[in-house]
Amino acid sequence: MDIKMHLIKKLFVLVSLPLLVFPLFLTSSGITMNNTGNNNSPDILWWYDLSAPSFGSSAVGDIDEDGHLEIVFGTYFNDEHVYALNAENGTLLWRYDTGGCNDASPAIADVDLDGHLEVIIPASSPYTMYCFNGKTGQVKWERSTGYPNCIDSPPAVADVDNDAKPEIIFGTFYGNVFCLNGEDGSICWQINLGINSYIQSEPDILDVNGDGQLDVIVAQFQGDCRVYALWGNNGTTLWYSDAPQDYIYHGGSFADIDEDGKPEIVIGCYDSHVYMLNAEDGTPVWDYDAPFYIGAPTSIGDLNNDGHIEIVFASYNELGVLTNTGSLLWNYNTGDTIFRGAALADIDGNGVLDVVFGSDDGILRVIRGDNGQIIWTYDLQAHYGYLFQMDNAPVLADFDNDGTLDVCIVGGYGSSVDPENNYGRVYVLAAGDGTGPGWLMFRHDIKHSGFFCGQENRPPETPQQPEGPINGFIGVLYTFTSQSSDAENDQLYYQWDWGDGTVSDWMGPYPSNSPVEASHSWVDHGAYVIKVKAKDSSNSESNWSSPLLITITLPPLPNLCVDSIQGGIGITVGLKNNGTASATHILWRIAISGGFANFINKTVDGSISNLYIGKKTIFKTRVFLGFGPLNVTISATCDDLNTPLVQNIKCSIFLFWVKVVS
Repeated sequence: MDIKMHLIKKLFVLVSLPLLVFPLFLTSSGITMNNTGNNNSPDILWWYDLSAPSFGSSAVGDIDEDGHLEIVFGTYFNDEHVYALNAENGTLLWRYDTGGCNDASPAIADVDLDGHLEVIIPASSPYTMYCFNGKTGQVKWERSTGYPNCIDSPPAVADVDNDAKPEIIFGTFYGNVFCLNGEDGSICWQINLGINSYIQSEPDILDVNGDGQLDVIVAQFQGDCRVYALWGNNGTTLWYSDAPQDYIYHGGSFADIDEDGKPEIVIGCYDSHVYMLNAEDGTPVWDYDAPFYIGAPTSIGDLNNDGHIEIVFASYNELGVLTNTGSLLWNYNTGDTIFRGAALADIDGNGVLDVVFGSDDGILRVIRGDNGQIIWTYDLQAHYGYLFQMDNAPVLADFDNDGTLDVCIVGGYGSSVDPENNYGRVYVLAAGDGTGPGWLMFRHDIKHSGFFCGQENRPPETPQQPEGPINGFIGVLYTFTSQSSDAENDQLYYQWDWGDGTVSDWMGPYPSNSPVEASHSWVDHGAYVIKVKAKDSSNSESNWSSPLLITITLPPLPNLCVDSIQGGIGITVGLKNNGTASATHILWRIAISGGFANFINKTVDGSISNLYIGKKTIFKTRVFLGFGPLNVTISATCDDLNTPLVQNIKCSIFLFWVKVVS
């Protein structure tokens, strides 16, 4: 199409806005109002007012580790902040002023492997990718993509180069795809797919060809309008598809849709088609001709419990569901554009997936996935009292900890031409009786699969009982092994409790079902209980393992003592090992001083290679002459001896005869 429908819609709003009267009755956040929806509409739990809307979607996670979820999102011109709100009541945890519009959805993940969640979000017009400490909102690192490479592409997070550490992948204006190292934001690789194109799509991360290497799928807005598969290790092109014939704004969804044992990608295009492509080579499987342009992302899941994956798409103001062979099951029309797609979950708890989405007509809708019947709608525009466009995908979770799902969506009005007129509001509503898994971020997960697989992320299996020694000695480093597995095959982290009051940091990541090792030493004797637990990349933790008991004792040590000392012609010393270990590399000395006028000052040294437990050895001086009292110091040391032997003896000498006095 020569004129893009989405751009026409935005122009219409721009022209219409001055004709509307700005509301004078906007209320503060955190107030619950009466329903403005159909009879089945839920209650609004809270809202939070903004000076601009949020485009894209929010992300949800327990970023401050308080046992409750937080909601994170960025805002457009006139507000220009990254927000983290406490999901249970809408209070502000932290916010950060990026100094420009934040036009893409965030990701929440532990990208630096410190055991804590970070928030990854781009600031579009400042051309900067930010990594925030999830708990405090402090910037851990930032990476500029350089003017004029704006970032409208929501970042994906995965280990794409097989270095056992996460990378962050996203696109920019003018055809760039960046891969950053999660620990510090340094560039792992960067490629360009054509300076006449924009990579606005959220990257899809999957192993396209079954070689064990994660790959990257992106799509072009303008330029060649291609879908590209890039090798995750360095960004080289694996394949590209010319099947789409127009702009592609959002990325695809992926899974084994046609049940051939290999993944496929379903993606919408401004040429009014939904395309399904084989992920291994980009060849088309089928396409569906929709009535209008498709700017929104697809979502996939088994919507009717038939054992097959269905595809949800949005074509301008029409939402539709396709079978896995590309046939239309049902469709539903709204009053305006649906541009950010839909979230999937069992909202009403009847065992059937439902479709949740917002529209620029200001109405939030929940529709049955199997037949398109309305479960409930809520006219948020009527509640707000003014034009309320929802260019934002909902997120679904139990925000208020009552055991049932809630929905969060952001709307308002946003323009870059007259940003002083922008406004927005976050709404959280009690969605229904559903208690199953939700939809926690844009495109469902940090790899942007768009796939509701029908199961909530499950924690790893309880790790095996640690294996290792059951007896040990103080100060000796001992190594223990264990392993766990994860149903989703996520990489795993392990934490060890050593029973002495010390607990390790989270170690990892490690592949699922692979042995792991950890080492520890103890400073006191006693019996200690060792246990280990695992967590996956979504921070779901296993139970503690069965304990392993280790008994720590004092290590066997030599103990040297003077067993006898005799005078006569010279001095003879008996040295005995009364310890619990052999004495090795013994160095001994007899130091003699005194006599008449302190005339005598004599030292005799020697060595013994080994003295077994309970054994005795003899060493002595040669004959020497003198007269008067003597001071004799006998000393010895050896390997592993805690305290060297030192013993002073009083003697006397008359000519060459030595007498031991004490």
